[in-house]
Amino acid sequence: MIKTTITDILSKTGIKNVGFCAFNDVKEHLLECRAKERLPKNSKTIIICVFPYKVKENEPKFLSRYAAIPDYHTVCGEMLSAACKKLKEKYPQNEFEYFCDNSPIPEVHTAAVSGLGVKGDNGLLITKEYGSFVFLGEIVTDLHIDCENEYNECIHCGKCKTACPVKLDKTKCLSNLSQKKKLVDRELKTLKQNNILWGCDICQNICPMNKNAQKTYINEFINGYRNEYSPGEDTANRPYTWRGESVIKRNYDNLIK
Repeated sequence: MIKTTITDILSKTGIKNVGFCAFNDVKEHLLECRAKERLPKNSKTIIICVFPYKVKENEPKFLSRYAAIPDYHTVCGEMLSAACKKLKEKYPQNEFEYFCDNSPIPEVHTAAVSGLGVKGDNGLLITKEYGSFVFLGEIVTDLHIDCENEYNECIHCGKCKTACPVKLDKTKCLSNLSQKKKLVDRELKTLKQNNILWGCDICQNICPMNKNAQKTYINEFINGYRNEYSPGEDTANRPYTWRGESVIKRNYDNLIK
């Protein structure tokens, strides 16, 4: 079967959790971005990939779990690139284009449709094995793969909304707030009150579906893990430096005042 062959090929590049979604099932939900131009003509299938990132049971100090590891754009991008090369070798007549974050594909929706997990009230994908502590990436191809798709949602227990300081209002998300270049005193106070240096895991930590989330197997995340941020550290390829180190340094100074 094609699915088995592709799953085996991706496994050799370190991608162990994949789902398949018919392109037609999400084409009406495509996001407008420049990357949309890279979609293969006559796209037929989306191979959606899960990259777990939980390294330790204990939370990092003032950092979201995703900020305690190397930048996933680099790590996952390299894995997806290697996968596309191997797929092209196997199916030279077909196109394979990968996307990682900057994507026209509605990733959470697509992953939920493919059966990889359910969409939580906080907008995140929640998988059975790794909870919501996962990154998503995808390979879009003109290779036809039979897909039986069904959209799934979480149990709607309401705990994430109750625990979230802004009640899941995306316009006020504390993770986004920690990444803004300019903050007023009120916003800095909010970050300090919630012990936030970069990112926010409040809604994930309270989610009952994350209770038994497994740890990652990805060596780059394991070996590159840092429990906390220290001013003056080597910030190359860290998730919190895409805005420039001045932003996280500002947040750090705000927390230790």
